[in-house]
Amino acid sequence: MIIFYILVFTLPMPNHPLWAAHVGPFTILKLIGMAGLLVAIFEMLRTGTFPVLSKYIPSGWYLVYFFAASASVFRAKGLDAFNSPDFWYILSGFCLFTITTMMVNSAERLRKVVLLVLASIAINSVYVAREWQLYHNFFPGFRTWGGKSDDPNYFAVAVVLWVPLTVFWLLGKRPKLETWFCIGCIGVMLLGFTLAASRGGLIGLAVAMLFLLMHVKHRLKILALVVLLAAPMSLLPGSSALDRLIHPTSSDQESSEFRLELWQAARQDFLDHPILGIGLGNFAPQIVKNGLIIQIPFHVAHNTYMDIAANMGLSGLLPFIGVLIGSVFTLRKVVKRSNGPEDVMVRQVALGLQAGILGYMVCAFFLSTLWLQVFWFCTFLTMSLPRVLHLAHAASEPEPILSEAWAK
Repeated sequence: MIIFYILVFTLPMPNHPLWAAHVGPFTILKLIGMAGLLVAIFEMLRTGTFPVLSKYIPSGWYLVYFFAASASVFRAKGLDAFNSPDFWYILSGFCLFTITTMMVNSAERLRKVVLLVLASIAINSVYVAREWQLYHNFFPGFRTWGGKSDDPNYFAVAVVLWVPLTVFWLLGKRPKLETWFCIGCIGVMLLGFTLAASRGGLIGLAVAMLFLLMHVKHRLKILALVVLLAAPMSLLPGSSALDRLIHPTSSDQESSEFRLELWQAARQDFLDHPILGIGLGNFAPQIVKNGLIIQIPFHVAHNTYMDIAANMGLSGLLPFIGVLIGSVFTLRKVVKRSNGPEDVMVRQVALGLQAGILGYMVCAFFLSTLWLQVFWFCTFLTMSLPRVLHLAHAASEPEPILSEAWAK
């Protein structure tokens, strides 16, 4: 389990120099992932269970997406797909799916995983704040590089996915040390989020927090807590996401124009190849302007849905949307079935993940996130919750008395 916990801790900080260090041909992060997969396989053999075949793990849409994405890479690149980063992102995602759905099988493991992810994002937020501290006086309107996520927008997505869960987590009765730990994580994450100044992230977080307010009893208290934590950060000098939305700079306007051009190019690729797309990894955007064909110097559409539509067509877009909608409906079912006192924590995680995934669905309109493992981990955790809930209910059922057991 220690290997799995280390792997979970690395997900929000994939570009940390420690994980990126090489040991022979592999990075430490890849070695951790391979070790985690071996542990999961050993656990399968020991217990005789396999997540893909479990009726408690709704993995159908993801498996369709995985096979569609794999086929798309090989269709586009042939055997060279083995040298393509796209293929290895897809394969590492499948390994993470296998590991997560196999290893997260109890409420205690779920609790440890949640706390580890919160700690990792909070630490990355410290890196974000440190970057701002070092450079904001030298570069007007400086935006951080996203700490060890290497992009402020990717960092913002991680915050959108996990801050609502942290708030829901705090609504239950938690040990005092854990409560203060989570409050500290929220404060640091919101600080980093403010400094990242992601416009799409701000809209996504607003949607997630709106869902949160609709599903709590003491709405005014929660709203006051969020305002209390966020208001001082809005006074920081320099650019903020709200400033970039209301008063965009020339750089912001140029960024928006680039996105519109990229979406136009991706739309045309989709219309030309609506079923299978142009092949994953083949997106080379170009537009026609003033009668000239102009190449755009980007390899992604800066929109997850448009990226998938252009690269994989409907064969990839439909199962991806199925993963998102299926995750939301799975979480709704978990919330409805979490009625007992022993189910409080699972219910909180389900509500938090639901808010985070809804927020992510908005962020995905402004960012390409197919290789963002912290997002995929949320969907895989969603698939694990029904099994965790089932095993918790089975463990809480009273043992039959001897005569009843003998009669059966």
